[in-house]
Amino acid sequence: YLWVTMAFMGKLKNKNILIFLGILIVVGLSILLFRRKAAPDITPTVINTPVITTADSVPKKQDKKVAQNPPVYTGRDPEEVRPNPDDVKIFLDKRKEELYSGIGVQGRTVKENPDFLAGWLELGILKKVIGDYEGARDAWEYANIIRPGNSVSFANLGELYSSYIPNHAKAEINFKTSIKNKPDDSSVYISLSNLYLYSYAEKKDLADDILLEGMQTNPEDTNLIRALATLYERQKEYVKAKRFYALMQEGKFEETLITLKDAEKN
Repeated sequence: YLWVTMAFMGKLKNKNILIFLGILIVVGLSILLFRRKAAPDITPTVINTPVITTADSVPKKQDKKVAQNPPVYTGRDPEEVRPNPDDVKIFLDKRKEELYSGIGVQGRTVKENPDFLAGWLELGILKKVIGDYEGARDAWEYANIIRPGNSVSFANLGELYSSYIPNHAKAEINFKTSIKNKPDDSSVYISLSNLYLYSYAEKKDLADDILLEGMQTNPEDTNLIRALATLYERQKEYVKAKRFYALMQEGKFEETLITLKDAEKN
């Protein structure tokens, strides 16, 4: 097509060449506009991904109300923003604003609806992130009151009392309550074991007992088996450690129960 056009143009005078080129440009633009008009709209559709909140951590059976009318909240103002400078200095200003705004939103929400478990859980997390440990404590303690059958707020308080507001007795009680409410959560057994091992000196001997208890309930949980093997290794009980490591790697969970009974005897 190009060769034919050039040959034809060669026979035209200069003025005629300019006219011919003008016609070609008009035709070309017309074709281009037609194609654009006919082309389908391919603008991508934006899909909103749901945000997972702490409410998803609480099974419905744990969200059972303690009473028709929740008791009066007596802790610090839920909307109060009290950051610890040492904890928030790692955040950019935009992130700080998001955290402070989140506290305000959740604080107003639980004031309007004190029976809203997910709101108290989220509020406690936000306050803990900014270093307001007392505020987090108050939120989760109230969550314990309105939903005594949940496990999340008790586990969170166990961690809080273990490391941030040291109170070993309270940490132990909260961890044990969390385990009672959700005995298949291996992470809480491990947290309680670490409390005994590293902090609660007078109960250090219970560090392996709570892991053994967890394995009785969850014999196929490799996290518990690994934690127990690691514990025995740290305590230089290498024979026990080796046995549990081997059973974990081989996936012989029935034999693990036999090993548990042997460990309890020794």
